[in-house]
Amino acid sequence: MYRALAWLLLSLSALAFAQSPEERLFEAIAQGKPLVAEGLVANGRVNLEARNAEGETPLHRAVEKGLRDLAGLFLKSGARVSARSNSGETALHLAALHADPWFAGLLLAARADPRARNDEGESPLHWAALSGNAATAQRLLEGGADANLRDIRGNLPLHGAADGGDIETVRLLLKNTADATARNREGRSAADLARERNYAAIAKLLEVPVVVPKGDPGLRTRDIDDPEHPRFQRY
Repeated sequence: MYRALAWLLLSLSALAFAQSPEERLFEAIAQGKPLVAEGLVANGRVNLEARNAEGETPLHRAVEKGLRDLAGLFLKSGARVSARSNSGETALHLAALHADPWFAGLLLAARADPRARNDEGESPLHWAALSGNAATAQRLLEGGADANLRDIRGNLPLHGAADGGDIETVRLLLKNTADATARNREGRSAADLARERNYAAIAKLLEVPVVVPKGDPGLRTRDIDDPEHPRFQRY
């Protein structure tokens, strides 16, 4: 016990030259020293809404570093779960990026918005899909994420999952009503992206079954490749 206390005091002394308690806190998180960070929070004079150069709060950084107990402490101490970085990311975006369903659950329980969008219009589900972690995506969907939310380029999370090559995430999104016919602003569907990446199994999974009306000579071959054609009907 005495050794641990001495180590904590030495660590705090090493950070004493920082300009503020907030800078000390960010430094402790960056160095992976949760005990030092906890000591600073217990002191009661640190602002948990402080920002680093990227506009991230201590909660953002704790999630990025995978410091579970510290993130929980920040939330219990009043850290705002909806805080955004300079580029509009919430801590939930970072949990999705780092494919951590535990953090996603923690933040959702603290009422993080699963539909929050960054400056690119991307939701945490977009990031989870691109990261290819079905467990995190599942947690987000259970928390109210929208599988058909588009970013500013018109991409659904399904586009990201197809581009990233994770078939389990693709299956999960389809199961949760993701629109396989949706095209982004470049006119590309998720299946198009999968084919470009040579993910044949994913491309096949994303093919949309159609019913061709009998006796309709006006249905051209090129129409069959157009999922937006009004004559098509999904099963």
